[in-house]
Amino acid sequence: MTGAQYIYDVKMMLRNNHITDEDLLSDRLVEFWIVTQRATWIKKRDSAYIKNDHSLSQVLTTPIVSVDRSFLPDRVPADYRILRSQEKLPELINFTSWDGIISAGPIDMASVRFNHVEYREAIASGHGRFNKGQIYSFVLNGYLYLISRSVDNEWYLISQAGVMGIFSDPREVGNFIHVSGDPCWSINDEYPISIDLWNYMKDEIRKVNIDTLANLPVDRSNDDSDIKIDRP
Repeated sequence: MTGAQYIYDVKMMLRNNHITDEDLLSDRLVEFWIVTQRATWIKKRDSAYIKNDHSLSQVLTTPIVSVDRSFLPDRVPADYRILRSQEKLPELINFTSWDGIISAGPIDMASVRFNHVEYREAIASGHGRFNKGQIYSFVLNGYLYLISRSVDNEWYLISQAGVMGIFSDPREVGNFIHVSGDPCWSINDEYPISIDLWNYMKDEIRKVNIDTLANLPVDRSNDDSDIKIDRP
């Protein structure tokens, strides 16, 4: 189902609770309910289960740029280079031992993926006989970084990367543009939840959001059909 279809599903629940369009809730508010419940339910699941449930993941592509390797490049440059995503990645759903990235690599999905690890492991790896040619990726301060100890693999020429992950707000993936020129996600694309998860989410939206609205007094003294509840 697409994001638009899930919004419609919630609006049908609103009508069933006699909250009609004239009480006027925007799609934006319903989207917020869905985004919030999705993140809440995913965090309750075991990370090993989440990694293997590809219905929850999204893929974005990001330009890769060369930056100074210093923590303070504007003030104390290191004069060594490292590759980094041009923009910060959307917020990821983090688990205790996993940052939410399923894989990172070239935009060709059939190419060998980067060895995605935690920051400290990335900077300590690549010195052995069998791993010196590997490209390591890690997330730091919201950016995806790439590093390798070899020049033979020409890692420093990478200009685009594809990232598959569990993102907290699916809408933020739409801010990234695929090499084709299309957004990496839109509300009319498949929404990153499974039907089983949606059944749990719907029940919680009904109890937390819809029942609360149904019990609110409605002021119809100025029933302007152009005014919508549009928070947050």
